[in-house]
Formats: sequence, structure tokens, C-alpha cells
Amino acid sequence: MYAPTARLARNDVTSLCHAVATVLSIMLLLLHHLKAGMRADTPAPVAMVYPVCIRPRIKARDIDQPQIPSLPPQPAPRPQVAFRKALALCELATLPHIPNGMPSSMVEPTLCVQAQRLLETTGLYLDEISVRYFQGIHTFVPIISRRRFHAHLLSFGANPQADFTLLLLCMALLIYCADPPDHSGPQGGHRVEYLTLYVATKSLMAQAQALRTPTTQLIQAGVLLAVYEYARGRPEQAFVTIGSYTRMSYAARLRSTPSVTITGPLRTDWTTEEEEISTWWGIRICERTFLCELAIVNQPLGSMMPARDDRLPLEPAILDQRNPATALTSGVAIQALNSSQVGSFGRAAQAAWLLDGVLQALSMADPDQKHAHLTECNRTLQSFLAVIMQQHGGNYGMLCVPIALTIRSHQILDTITKMVIDIATAHEHLPISQIDHLPPSCLYIIRAALKNINDYQSATPDPRLQASLNQFQARWCTSSAG
Repeated sequence: MYAPTARLARNDVTSLCHAVATVLSIMLLLLHHLKAGMRADTPAPVAMVYPVCIRPRIKARDIDQPQIPSLPPQPAPRPQVAFRKALALCELATLPHIPNGMPSSMVEPTLCVQAQRLLETTGLYLDEISVRYFQGIHTFVPIISRRRFHAHLLSFGANPQADFTLLLLCMALLIYCADPPDHSGPQGGHRVEYLTLYVATKSLMAQAQALRTPTTQLIQAGVLLAVYEYARGRPEQAFVTIGSYTRMSYAARLRSTPSVTITGPLRTDWTTEEEEISTWWGIRICERTFLCELAIVNQPLGSMMPARDDRLPLEPAILDQRNPATALTSGVAIQALNSSQVGSFGRAAQAAWLLDGVLQALSMADPDQKHAHLTECNRTLQSFLAVIMQQHGGNYGMLCVPIALTIRSHQILDTITKMVIDIATAHEHLPISQIDHLPPSCLYIIRAALKNINDYQSATPDPRLQASLNQFQARWCTSSAG
């Protein structure tokens, strides 16, 4: 049974929260199918709702480009004004007019200027975007090499590229809604609406996908766009978006597994290769995380899992050291679930790998074989979750509840609910500006825990869970209904 031995430290929970949230979502999925296979007349279980850049503080409009006037200050919101404002922003992302005979070399600067215009409407400084992203969102989506990003940022003013500008734009989209609504926009004007900025950004990303060849940075921007959609409570849209950029990754021939070995020669593009591998792992993790929240989970995935003995992705701190020898000697196989040398990114990757086993079981036609495989998956997940908790001081203890009893008495669901409560308590007084340290999947498992309490325990919601849910909803501007 769940019996925490000590109060969770905030840093301990944060470092592995993505992996924990993923495992809890998978266990909720498992519980649903285990119960469904036990008795046809069993009531349906709870639904799964499941460093700083050294560049001067410059804004996107300060970059060498055609002068673009700032949006004028707007009066208090009125329907007509809001509509004209939204229309003006969307016009920034309309398909560029390319006259006949214009060389293809003009497409790149055209897209770049449009992305810079959208960046300008956010009122965010470029170094502010960098700092806030890498201190927050990057902790659970570590697909970008910080060193390589800062190198591109330093040369951005002299040589702006469309794919990097779009990456900046999607990073800005993720951190933009963390600002309070009364935060002033560019030159003291009112801030652009979240939905307006999102629609304009997505439109511009679609244009880039149609008009230029795919690159690693464009794909990374697409992954961040999908994360934004998921965090805003739209997992269906996020799943479609991540699927599109999965196909782009194949087209761009991003490397998905390491080609350098300890005995082989070290290449000059080692960091580039590892960043591509990290991007692929980010796609695999996100695609499977989003799938857990869909009404129909029996859907094909675009990304493929590597072999079980392949190496896990490098942790961001190791990648930024730019030391191939150290990285190669610290590699751990995907199947090494009990290893204590795996960080938060590796644990999230292992959780996604375990989910593939669950999905394989769900596709089995034979009911007995399916139930046996799901039961074994459940045992593996419980063991893996215990390893994660013990890795940071053993605060959660063993999650060992007999399968036969849990199917009938909801003990697994109760255990998951208690764990989610403890995670929420550890971050009870976390400022909204630091919510980005926690993955958006926490929003979904908190809702599932609250629903379990309402359905099976009490009509009164747990105040700690409700407070944590309110924090996430305030950060991502979502409704209680998701």
C-alpha cells in the first residue's frame, strides 16, 4: 500500500515529475482495460482525463529588417475592436504573395519577416524568451541544445533564418500566457489575445511546412506547438500536430539512434546528431502522452521505438558539456529500468517505451492473452514507479497492490490518487511563474484524481488537488472542463 515515509521535497518531485505523470496516466489506462476485461457488466471506471543569453536586451522589432509599425494601443475590449484586432493579427500570417518570377530565395526572408512581426506583438525580449523557456518548459521537453540555441541567437540579428525565428515564436507562445492579463504589450499597448497569437502562429507554421524544406529547428518548433495545444487542454489537436511533425522528421532524415560508439571515431557533428536524437525522443514521448488522453487509444503512432538495448537520450546537462567521451560512457540501455544512473529525460523515455507494451496488449484479439499481458504490464509499471520514487530518497515506497484485489476494489486508483495528492502538496505554494517546471500532463492526472474522489469517495473535492488544478488552469488559461 501507499505509505509515504517523508514529505516530498519539491526538487525531488519536479526532476522526475514528467516520468511519474506518464506512468500514472498509463496505469489509469491499464486499469480501465483490466476492469473492462474482468466483467462485461462492471461499471466503467474513472475516465482518463488524464544561462542567460549574453546578447543585449533586444526585441524582435530591433532586428535588421524592414520597419514594421507597432500595433497601436487599443481601447477597452469591445466586440468590434476585438474582431478587427484578431483580423489584423491573422493577416500577418496569411500566405505571402509571391509574384511570378520571384526567385525561391525570397521565400525564406518573407517567412522570416512575418515571424518577426508576430514576435513583436508579444512584447517579449529575445533573451527573455530564452531564459524563461530554458528555466521552465525545457525541463520536461529537453529537445533543444542550449549551447547551439544560444549560438544561433547571437548571430540572429546579422543572419536571421526562418526556421530559427519560428522556433523562437513557438517558445514565446508557450511562455506568453504565463504573463498576467494586465501585462502591457509592445510600447504600452494591450497584449494580443492568446487565441489570436496561436492561430497566427499555427498558420505561419503551416506556410513554412509548405514552402521550405524541413529542418531540425522547424520540427522542434512543431513539437513545442503541439505541447502548447496539449497544455491548453486540446489533446486531440496536439496529437494531430505531433503526427504531422513526426512525418517531417522522417522527411528531414533526423537521426533517431546513435551512430557513434565508444570504439568508433568521434565526429565533428556529434552535438548535432545528439540533438536530433533528443528531438526524436521528444516526439516519441509527446505522441504517446497525448494518446493517453484521447477517447480512442487504438490509433497508429507515427514514431517508432528503438530496440530495447539501444541507448537512452542524453540528459540536457550532459549534452551541453559537449564531451562525447563522457556522454558515451554514461549511456544506459532503454531496458535498464532498475538503473540508478537515469535522469528525468531518460525516465520519461522509459515510461514511453513501457507504454508501447501496453498498446501492444490492447491490440491483441484473444481476451485471455490480452488480460495476461496487461496484468504483466501492470506489475512492470508498479515496479518501475517504485524505482523512480526510491531514486529520490524512497519517499513513495513500494507501490505493490495485488492485481486481483485492485481490479475489484479500486485500490490502484486510490493509490494513484494519494500519490497525486502528495505531488500537489509538495507544490502547494509554488508561484505561477514556476508552474513551467511541471509537465502539463499533471493537469490531466489531477483531474482524474478529483474525479475518482467524487465518484467513489466523497462529493467534496480535496482542497490540495483543487488548489493545484487552479494553479495549472491559471497558468495555461484552461477551463475546469478542460
